[in-house]
Amino acid sequence: MTTYRLAPVTARKPADAKEWAVCAHYDIQRCTHDAKAYDKASDVETADKRISVKSAKFTLMAGSLCEGLTEFDDIWNLYASRTHSDTFAYVTEDFTAYEMDMNEFKAFVYQFCRVERESQKNGGACKIRCRSESQALLKWFQDRT
Repeated sequence: MTTYRLAPVTARKPADAKEWAVCAHYDIQRCTHDAKAYDKASDVETADKRISVKSAKFTLMAGSLCEGLTEFDDIWNLYASRTHSDTFAYVTEDFTAYEMDMNEFKAFVYQFCRVERESQKNGGACKIRCRSESQALLKWFQDRT
């Protein structure tokens, strides 16, 4: 796991700010959020990394993409087999980035995420969602760096 401090960025959506801060860290210009599918592109792509940027309360993938699966392991395995990313950067509220490989990210997801059901308005499918940024979550990262 690699840790680095990012220069804080302001954006209307906090998740966009985190993504743009990672872009800036890698000297990549990005003005707008792209909404590319997780299996087609990554949030930040460098010469040697395809990075998915995550922050508090992230959704691993939309419930509509979970193919009706309801079990944590099944949803994770589907995500892991299809994701375009090979690197995952969790960015904290204070703009500390914790960059993980697939195995480290899996351990993180299993520790701090859970299966939730989307609203009926959005189809009611199950998805994996991360919890709020907690002291336990921050300690987990600090213990591994």
